[in-house]
Amino acid sequence: MSSILQEKPASILIVDNDLRMRESLRDLLEIYGINSTLAENGQQALGYLVNNHFDLVLLDIEMPKMNGFQVMSEINAHYSGTDIIILSGKASFENARQALCLGAKDFLNKPYNPSELIDIIHKIFEKRRLMIQQADKKLENIALSGVDKTLSELENIIYNEDLTFANEIINSSPVVAFLWKNTSHWPVQFVSENVVNLLGYTANEFMSEKVIYKDIIHPDDVEQVTKEVSQGNKSIKLQHKTYRVITKFGVVKWVDDSSSTVRDDQGNITHYQGIIIDVTKRELAKQKMLQNQMSLEHVAYHDALTGLPNRLLLMDRLKQSVKKAKRAKNNLAVLYIDLDKFKPINDNLGHAAGDEVLKVVAKRLSENVRAVDTVARIGGDEFIILMESVSDAHDVRIMAHKLNQSLNQSIIWEMHELFITSSIGISLSHDDGDTVEEYIKRADRAMYQSKVNGGNTFQFYQHT
Repeated sequence: MSSILQEKPASILIVDNDLRMRESLRDLLEIYGINSTLAENGQQALGYLVNNHFDLVLLDIEMPKMNGFQVMSEINAHYSGTDIIILSGKASFENARQALCLGAKDFLNKPYNPSELIDIIHKIFEKRRLMIQQADKKLENIALSGVDKTLSELENIIYNEDLTFANEIINSSPVVAFLWKNTSHWPVQFVSENVVNLLGYTANEFMSEKVIYKDIIHPDDVEQVTKEVSQGNKSIKLQHKTYRVITKFGVVKWVDDSSSTVRDDQGNITHYQGIIIDVTKRELAKQKMLQNQMSLEHVAYHDALTGLPNRLLLMDRLKQSVKKAKRAKNNLAVLYIDLDKFKPINDNLGHAAGDEVLKVVAKRLSENVRAVDTVARIGGDEFIILMESVSDAHDVRIMAHKLNQSLNQSIIWEMHELFITSSIGISLSHDDGDTVEEYIKRADRAMYQSKVNGGNTFQFYQHT
């Protein structure tokens, strides 16, 4: 399980006889960067499992010929590394009890809450990650358990040149032992023969100085390693962060380096001795986790359809902007935008047409605001623009007029030419007691007044 999850992204098998359900699940997972495969029945799912590994199966219960419980029994018998979540329209206590007894990680009723499902999947994958991390740690501890002994033998090499004995100790281990001279580029005086497994170069190529250790360090990491060596010259141990090396075949690998200094009777450093170990899988897994975390954070704070900040991110930015405006004694404005004539497009042409309109609107709004402004979609056909550092109402009036004009332009969807307009409500900063909720509430009321006035216009909130 460890090698599978580290070498490729986690994958999910979706098993449901409802095509729309399968495709909607696939689209949801794609937003989070998760690969999935679709199966329309139990037999097809088991066929996929014969030739492919899946970390998780999203499984329906009610299917023809072979139900979900039968599929679970087969997975438990032959594919123990695969977790299962049940998504069922038959949410009875007995079904849930049977599913959980068969080892399902969770049981969700259709229609399910997408956020709840993603949260469950995230927890399952996080648990797997921790298991992998613990397993890797155990392997690393085993690999490094002989480090002290090996370093001691390296000291014998320096004084006794007992190379044969050292090789017998080291070459059966995944760690590679080095002895570098304290001169430019750190030429290698000794390296264990198993270096060829890690770097592709033979021990002789290093010791004959055809290859210099400093030259195989990744160019972007040379400065870091050099600085660490310089700082470590004041002590016995050298503190190295993980760095990259380039093999004979041009492959980049990550290594952990445990090194120390060797001094003569006068205290001068003559050599550096150390052990390096390949930690590429660990570092790539970390990078993948970081990418997934960034992806999840983006999804949490952005609208899935338009890519704009959502209400959560807007509220955070608005809070910061209010504080900043009070400190700098600047004005800010909130523009609440609601589309006119949007519902008929959705009702008559379907959600695909409506989605296209919303994406075009998001693009046009973003293109017409300043770089410091925030455009957010807060739901449906409602958008909010946060304008910071506003000089006066005149600046906002110019912006609102420009936005109305931009949204008035036709939108081409398939064979249709669509027209919408917008009603905009504007709330300007009023006094130091204003809260973010009051800004939005006032802009909402002003937007409603624009609707009453016939739409395709803007209205400032009038304080009473």
